[in-house]
Amino acid sequence: MKSLIPLLLLGTTLALQSRALSQAPPAPLPVIEVLGQKFYTWEEYTSSSLFQSAGLRCNTPPFDPARGSTKTGPSDCAYGSTNPTSEYAPTFLYDIPVVVHVIERTNGVGHLTEAKVQSQIDVLNEDFRALSGSLGANGFDGMIRFHLATEDPAGNPTNGITYSVNNTWFNDGGSYWNFLAWDTHRYLNIYTNSASGYLGYVPDLPQGGIVGSNEDRVVVLYSSFGRNGSIGPPYNKGRTTTHEVGHYLGLWHPFDGGCGTIAGCYTTGDRICDTARESSPVFGCPGSSNSCSSPDPYHNYMDYSDDTCMWEFTPEQVRRMRCTIQHWRSNLATSTICNPTYSSGCAGTGGFVPALSVGGCATGGSSITLDLTNGLGGASSFLFLGTTRTSIPMASGCLLNTYPFVGPALGPFSNSGAGAGNGTLNLNIAVPVSISSGSLMMQAFQVDAGAPNGWCNSNGVEIIIS
Repeated sequence: MKSLIPLLLLGTTLALQSRALSQAPPAPLPVIEVLGQKFYTWEEYTSSSLFQSAGLRCNTPPFDPARGSTKTGPSDCAYGSTNPTSEYAPTFLYDIPVVVHVIERTNGVGHLTEAKVQSQIDVLNEDFRALSGSLGANGFDGMIRFHLATEDPAGNPTNGITYSVNNTWFNDGGSYWNFLAWDTHRYLNIYTNSASGYLGYVPDLPQGGIVGSNEDRVVVLYSSFGRNGSIGPPYNKGRTTTHEVGHYLGLWHPFDGGCGTIAGCYTTGDRICDTARESSPVFGCPGSSNSCSSPDPYHNYMDYSDDTCMWEFTPEQVRRMRCTIQHWRSNLATSTICNPTYSSGCAGTGGFVPALSVGGCATGGSSITLDLTNGLGGASSFLFLGTTRTSIPMASGCLLNTYPFVGPALGPFSNSGAGAGNGTLNLNIAVPVSISSGSLMMQAFQVDAGAPNGWCNSNGVEIIIS
């Protein structure tokens, strides 16, 4: 009997060990594998020498000096040149519908909530509109706005998001765009997946002839998509998508082509003169960086710096993007000719001029979206709509436009919640059914004791009614 005790103990020990082994947690899986290297955290990946040396920030093809445009288009914003003429200045609003195709693995990796997707649209608008209170507030307002599509290509209601579960597609393979793309003439198609190990890319600039093909798209690494992306700092603020949409609208990296020349800045480098010349990308957020005898543009959305370090498109970049929308993506955005600004506003207290913009054309009985920015926080405001206009000179050489009142269209409304000069109000109003054709004029007025005659007025805006 004594000889059995050690055997019993041994058996118990083996059973306990076997049970412990069966309950041991599985070995951790890498979050991403790139060029044969496995990374088990996003921080390990984005801080690796591979990430920088292999240029994994963006996989958009660099400028090719041997290649011209494969599609007829204006030289104002061609593949290899820019002419930022004043006609492309942001004087009216472009509104771009977006469809986001979320691709995930069968184990759920890559899933993004609707709220996360909407947060990315919000970031795009912060950056392209230089909205107050956002990281992009100190930038330049390009008057380009984005919204999740509300109708699919067949005219059915949609939230502008599609979901697909496919491991091959998640790995950025299998020509998924041929199965998922919505009309690329009419929608900005964004796909989230592994992005082939990059943070994002577009296959080509529109000037390369890709417009209208299923392949025309923006691809973003799912973990860097949206606000507070799971990738974590420094690429978790949604600026990867801002960067890639810049490419989608015709912009090069500021370091494409190297320093270029000062005299030939519209035909060398990034084909933009008001972006500082740069020989190579900047990573991180340095206190200073110089590569072409001038400070590098590392605050520009088209560089490779950290998300929190990016905050601007330059005025000439905006003009090139708006030129691209007009001539290369002419069916993408509404408002091309629907709301030309025909007057300047008058400055109120603190010198702020209320700015009114309108999204889209309109039909009688439909709704239009109005944006009023630079309003006086808490000031009472009135919006007047009509079909004719007259102009009355006011102080400082600006004009007060008056119309027959078509009310009660709107007003008074309160533009509260922000300090003077920072108020922003988004409104959706119905166009009177009685107006079936012609033009609709509108202007905002705000009570302001510090302005001429006790009020200040925004610019006047006109849209086409059809």
